[in-house]
Amino acid sequence: MATKLEQAKGKLERLNNERTSLGISIREDHARIPFGQPNIIGRRDIYKDVNRKQAKSIKLLKEAEKQELRIEMLEKVETYKEENELIKDVHIVGRSSYANVGARTSVNNLDYFRSKLEELVKENEEAKAYNKTKPAIKRRTKGAEITKLKNKISMLEDMQEKAEKTELSDKTKELIENGDVNQWKKKPIYYFVKGLKKVALEIDDNGEFIISRMYPARGEEDKAFIRNLLEEEN
Repeated sequence: MATKLEQAKGKLERLNNERTSLGISIREDHARIPFGQPNIIGRRDIYKDVNRKQAKSIKLLKEAEKQELRIEMLEKVETYKEENELIKDVHIVGRSSYANVGARTSVNNLDYFRSKLEELVKENEEAKAYNKTKPAIKRRTKGAEITKLKNKISMLEDMQEKAEKTELSDKTKELIENGDVNQWKKKPIYYFVKGLKKVALEIDDNGEFIISRMYPARGEEDKAFIRNLLEEEN
């Protein structure tokens, strides 16, 4: 199966090929029109086809430029993953080589976060030991970063354990088996509701579905849809 980067490069190649073919067609159309030939009122516009193809060529050029930016971004993501082999899910902000790429808060990245925590603890101990020598300029310690990362790891571990060990109720299983909800692999206690945008249910300690506080239904129609879905299962 082709990667996103391979697919993006394939699309760019198709756009460029189409634009090249269109350019040839435009030149051939121009060659068939006598030099300086004006349009005659009441007759068909002799430049209509050429102008239409030129407009399409410009559109293809803009699409190709956007695709080039996407390829730059995807190449940056690939490089980031190669440099951080434990990262499985990435967070991307931006659409070019200037995009910010980082590790997404995902249970799939737990090994990476644990490894990062070990590095931070080591750096922190080294900084504290160095600062004890009373240098003119102290090193910055990593206590706040360590606490923040520990909390993230704990949250993801709890989420993973809950998703794996909680016994699902018959009602919850039925919703899943019917395809009414789809589990979010990155945060597996959440199940997005099919047909609604960014609305999820959450598994509680009893294996029942409850409305997620993180991804709640906001509009009245969506709220009614969720109520009916849960009531049907009750």
